[in-house]
Amino acid sequence: MTRVVVALIAFTAVSAPALAQSETSRPMVGAFGVRPPSEEGPTFGASSSTDILRHRSPIGTPCLTVTGLPRPHVVNPNVYDHVIRAKNSCAQRITIQVCYYKSLDCMPLEVPGGERKEAVLGTLPGAKEFRFEFKEKF
Repeated sequence: MTRVVVALIAFTAVSAPALAQSETSRPMVGAFGVRPPSEEGPTFGASSSTDILRHRSPIGTPCLTVTGLPRPHVVNPNVYDHVIRAKNSCAQRITIQVCYYKSLDCMPLEVPGGERKEAVLGTLPGAKEFRFEFKEKF
């Protein structure tokens, strides 16, 4: 005797304006002192995918350049601030969410047009190397 199990999944429709307000880009990965994790190979899909969703300049280059670096404390050089630097080369204000890689330990960072911004993601003793990822909000 064979049993058949049927699962019903309910889907809810989301209107286009509600979706546009909550869209974020695919996480971009960065690191300092360690090799960034290998990403999956290129995939081919619909152009509406969030894989390519980034703020771009008129010539098509990404507006934001985001880097990370450790900054040792003056009193105890074995304690490091994990600093995130973002440079916006476009005129519009861009908001990103920066997280430790594959973590929920995140912070928002708003970078005005044509400016640079710096923020501390976290502070750890003896941890010079770290990985992070960021998503641009639209």
